[in-house]
Amino acid sequence: MKLQKDLDHDPLDSNRYPIDLWKFSEFGYPNSESATLFSLSNGTIGVRGEANGPRNLGSGTFLSGFHETFSIRHAEEAYGFARVGQVIQGVPDTVDFKFSIDGKVLADPVKISQSVDFKAGTSTRSYTYEVGDGASLDVDIATMVCLFRADLMTTVISLRAHGRALNVHVEGKMNTDHPVVSRDVDPRKADMIADGGLRKLEVDAISRGVADQSFGAFHCLHSELTMAVGFCQQLDGKMIHEVFDVEVPDGDEKRVERFASYNSYPIDPIGIDRGLQVAIDGERNSAALISQCSQTINWAIDQGYSSIAEQQRQWLSDFWAKTDVLIDDDGDGRLQQVMHWELFQLAQATATVTNGVSAKGLSGTGYSGHYFWDTETYIVPFLIYTNPARARDILSYRYRMLPAARKRARMMSVDGALFPWRTINGEEASAFFEAGTAQYHIDADIAYAVYQYVSLTGDHEFMATQGIDILVETARMWESIGYMGFDGTFHINTVTGPDEYTAMVDDNYYTNVMAQFNLRKAADALEQLGNEDREAAVSRLGLKLDEPVHWREAADKMKLPYDEKLNIHLQDDDIMRRGPWDFEHDTERPLLLHYHPLVIYRRRVLKQVDTVLALYMLSSSFDLDSKRRDFDFYDPLTTGDSSLSAASQCIIAAEVGHDELAMKYFLESLYADVANLHSNTSDGIHLASAGGVWMSVVAGFGGLRDSGGDEISMNPRLPEQWQSLTYQILIHGSRLKVTVSHDGVDICRLSGDPVTLIVDGESRQI
Repeated sequence: MKLQKDLDHDPLDSNRYPIDLWKFSEFGYPNSESATLFSLSNGTIGVRGEANGPRNLGSGTFLSGFHETFSIRHAEEAYGFARVGQVIQGVPDTVDFKFSIDGKVLADPVKISQSVDFKAGTSTRSYTYEVGDGASLDVDIATMVCLFRADLMTTVISLRAHGRALNVHVEGKMNTDHPVVSRDVDPRKADMIADGGLRKLEVDAISRGVADQSFGAFHCLHSELTMAVGFCQQLDGKMIHEVFDVEVPDGDEKRVERFASYNSYPIDPIGIDRGLQVAIDGERNSAALISQCSQTINWAIDQGYSSIAEQQRQWLSDFWAKTDVLIDDDGDGRLQQVMHWELFQLAQATATVTNGVSAKGLSGTGYSGHYFWDTETYIVPFLIYTNPARARDILSYRYRMLPAARKRARMMSVDGALFPWRTINGEEASAFFEAGTAQYHIDADIAYAVYQYVSLTGDHEFMATQGIDILVETARMWESIGYMGFDGTFHINTVTGPDEYTAMVDDNYYTNVMAQFNLRKAADALEQLGNEDREAAVSRLGLKLDEPVHWREAADKMKLPYDEKLNIHLQDDDIMRRGPWDFEHDTERPLLLHYHPLVIYRRRVLKQVDTVLALYMLSSSFDLDSKRRDFDFYDPLTTGDSSLSAASQCIIAAEVGHDELAMKYFLESLYADVANLHSNTSDGIHLASAGGVWMSVVAGFGGLRDSGGDEISMNPRLPEQWQSLTYQILIHGSRLKVTVSHDGVDICRLSGDPVTLIVDGESRQI
C-alpha cells in the first residue's frame, strides 16, 4: 500500500499539531478532517468539532441508534434483497454561537485553534477577533459530553477583552439546520435522503413551568423515532436566555455555562420480529422526553459546572489508571500522544453504550452510521480485557437482535439466525450483497466474541441467559448453509470472507475455520451449562438432542483448503486459479474507487488480510512456521485499502519475526485518522482501527493470545527501538500489570485471585 504520508518520521506538522502527551491540538484554520479529530462522545451523544466550511455532515450532533430510514432502490430486483436503508440522523446542535460587537457579526478570526483534552474530557475551540481601535476579543468554547451521565453535555463560553471593555452580543439558539449530504461513488460515505429527516413537534415547554430553559422535540419522518433536546445557560450565577449580552471589562474574563440534555427512546430490535420497526409516537411521547431533559438539566444546575467537570476528570483518571498503554521509545512523545488519542476514542465511544457501537462511533456519518463485524472483532476484545461490563452491554444488544436475525435467516433459507452485515436497528441495510449479506462470517465473529467474553470473565449467567442463544442459533445457521460433499468434507460455498476484493467464493478459509470454532463452542457451551440452565435453554430454543452431535460432525469434517506444494492455507478453493494483479502498473488506491468489482474479483489481490486474520484469532491452531509461510504468501498481495488490515498484519508480522514490517503496520494503524491515511477521516474516526492499535501493541508487540477464550499466553516481541511497554489487563476479575522490556516480561497482579498464564512457553502462576 502506498501511503499518503511518510511514516519514517512524524507525519504531523509539529507547529500545527504540537506534541503534548495528554492533549491533541490544532493551530490554524481547520480542514475537513478537523471536525472528526476533535469530536466528543459518550456512546449516547456525539458532537463534532470545528471544520473547514460547514461544521456538520448532516449535523454536528448525533445520538446512538437515532436514524432515518428510506426505501432502497435496486437497479434490478431479486428476492431477499435488503429493502429498507438506515442512515444516522443528525440532531439539533447546542454548541453553535454567533458573536457580535456594535452590531457587527464577528467573523474571520485572526487566530484560531482547537484541542481535545484527554484528562478533562473536553474539546475547546479558541478564536481571537480584532474589533477595531486596537481592541480584541478572545473566545473559547469548551464542550464536554458527560462520560458518567448518558444524556448530559455542557458548554462553557469564555470571553476575554483586550484594549477596552467590550459589550458582546451572543446568539446561542438551537441549530436545527440539517443540510442534505449526497452520496458519491465512495461506499465508505453516507447515504442521505432528500425526502426524510426531522420534523419539529409543537411543544410549549414554558407553559409547563420550565422557565429559562429552551426545548425542542423532533420526529423522523420515516423511521418515526423521536428525540428531545433542552438547554439553559447561566452568567454570574444567574439564568439567562439563549440570546444575551455580556459586558466584558478590559483585561477581564466572563464565563457563560450551558447545560444541555438529549434524550430519545432506545432502539428495540425485538420489535422487528413483529414485522415492523417499533415506532414511537412523537406527539404522544415527546413530553416524556422533554421531562427527562428538564430533570437532567436541573440536576446539572444543582451540581454546578465545577462539580460535573471534576466528576468527568475522576472518570477519566480511573480509566487511564487501569487502561493506559505506556510506550518508552526514547522519542519526542508523539507516539505516546497519538496512542492516548486512540485510547480516548475507545473510552468515549463506549462509556454509556446501549445501542451498540458503529464503525464511526458517533463522530460522523461515514458508513451511514452502521456497525458491522468491526465491533466484535476489534472493539469488544479491548473491552473484555479492560472494561468487561461494556463488552457485555454490546453483546447484549446483539442478543436483542436475535429475533430480527432469525427473520433474516428464514428469508435467506437457512436455519437459526443470520446477523445483518451492516445495520443500526437490527435489520440488514446492505444493498450490495456481494460484499454484504455474503459475509456470513459475521455470525462466527459474534459467536467468537461471546465465547471469548465468557471464558475470560467467567460470566456464566450471561452465557446461560443470552450467550447460549447466540451460539446455538449461529451454529444452526452454519449447519444448514453448508453440506457434506462427495469428498467427505463439509463445504460452505458462495460466501465472502473479510477480504472484500475476493467475493462469492467456495470454502473461504477464514469463514470455514471460524464456523468450525462456532460449531464446536456451541456444543461445548451446552455441555458446560448447569442442568437447570441447560434444560431451560433446550426448552427455550426448541433444541433437539442430536443437534450438537451434527455440529461437531460438521466441524470435524470442515473443508479447510490447503496447498500441499506451497504448504500454505488457501484463502479459498479458487485463489490459485485467479490471475495475478499487476502491482507495478495498477497502483491507484483504493482499488474499489478505480476498478469495477469484476476486474478485482478475478485477480489475486486482497483489500485486507483474510487467512492471516485467522492466524491471530485462532492462534493456538497454527504453529509458528505455518504462520510465517502464510504471512509471507499473502502479505505482498494485500493492498491495505481497509483500515482494519494493518493491525492484524502487525500482529502476525511481529510474531513471525518481521520486525520492520510489524512497526510499519503499527504506524499505519496508529496514524490512520490523525494523518488521514485513508483520505476519509472527514467522515468519522475509524473506531475499529483504534481497537486495532490496542491489539497491535498488546497482542502484537506484547504477544497476548487467547484463541477466543482458550489458553491465555504471552510471547512478547518488543520492537528494538522501544525500551519498554506497559499495559494492564483483566482476567477473571484479576487485574494484571504487564511490563515488557528487552530483559523479559514482568507481570504483577494488582488485585484479584491468582491466574495462570503461559509466558514464553512456560506455565506461570501470577
